[in-house]
Amino acid sequence: MSQQVRPTITNGKTGVGNFGVGVMPDGTSNSLRILITPDGFHFKATDFDDLVLPKLSFNSPKGTKYGLSFDDDGALLINGVKYVSPTNQNDEVINGNKQYEGTATLKGGLILYDKSGSRYSVNINNDGQLIADKETN
Repeated sequence: MSQQVRPTITNGKTGVGNFGVGVMPDGTSNSLRILITPDGFHFKATDFDDLVLPKLSFNSPKGTKYGLSFDDDGALLINGVKYVSPTNQNDEVINGNKQYEGTATLKGGLILYDKSGSRYSVNINNDGQLIADKETN
C-alpha cells in the first residue's frame, strides 16, 4: 500500500461562506474541500503529513508547565530530562533470569526458596556470618 502525500498546492484558493471554511488542498482549481463546518473539522491524515512538533506543552491542574519531547535516540524527555520508568513500586514481582553487575543493596531482608518451595529468611549476624532460617507458617 503506497503512502498518501498531500498534493502540492498551486494557485491555492480559500473560501469562507455559508458552507463553512474551505481550502483547495486537493481537487481541482475550481473546487474547494470544506474543512470546517458547524459540525466540526473535516481533515484528512495527509493534511498533516509534513507537520513537525519539536515539543508538546501541557499544564497541570495547578498550572505547572510540562514540555514533552524526544531526544535523538527516541527517548522521551519531560522538561528536557530523560524519563526513566519507576521500578520501586510496592509489592513488585520481577520475572525471568536477571544478571546484575556492580553492588546490589538489599534493605529489609532477603527471602530465598529451595527447590521444594520451602522459604528461608537469610540474615547476617554481628560477626558477618550468613544465617538461613527455615520459615514455618
